[in-house]
Amino acid sequence: MNYQLYKKARNKMLIKSFIFIFLILGLAVFSTYKIYYKFQSTRDKISSFPALTVTYHGKQGENVKITKVIPVTDAVGLSSNAYKFTIKNNTGTKVKYRVVLKDDKEAYKKDSCLENKIPDNIIKVGIHISGEVSKIYNLDDLEDRVLDTGVVSPQSEENYTVRFWISKNTIATENDMHFHGMLLVEEIN
Repeated sequence: MNYQLYKKARNKMLIKSFIFIFLILGLAVFSTYKIYYKFQSTRDKISSFPALTVTYHGKQGENVKITKVIPVTDAVGLSSNAYKFTIKNNTGTKVKYRVVLKDDKEAYKKDSCLENKIPDNIIKVGIHISGEVSKIYNLDDLEDRVLDTGVVSPQSEENYTVRFWISKNTIATENDMHFHGMLLVEEIN
């Protein structure tokens, strides 16, 4: 009879233990899910167009900022702060697009630094598209500041990494110069 009581007690404890473990695992999964999506909104900024969705990864979003004139080599520039974004085609047809860098006039106003703007001829741009070799340009060599043009296949995406730095051949005269820009993706008809 003692064996039967022991067996019932053991089974009861096993059931309680399994229920407790599943509750803890469920709470852990739910918490992880909530934490991930809470911080995703601060990590990613999403812009939608009729055919394209652009997701800017990182807290800076589409905003580009250079606040110190520090000339570096291209090798160092290609390892500097990266601006990453993904262009996704939401349609069943190919979509043409272009990536453009525009001045952020609001940021210049806010910082009161329009007169201290870094000239385009000393800013270098490194553009990397997944699966391709990085391209390096001087900003003033780009026509209308178009960084890249391309075509996204139906229901696929392109991943970009763009970096900005000051050319090594620059003589830094003023250290309080600024550059504020916005990386924008535009559909081409």
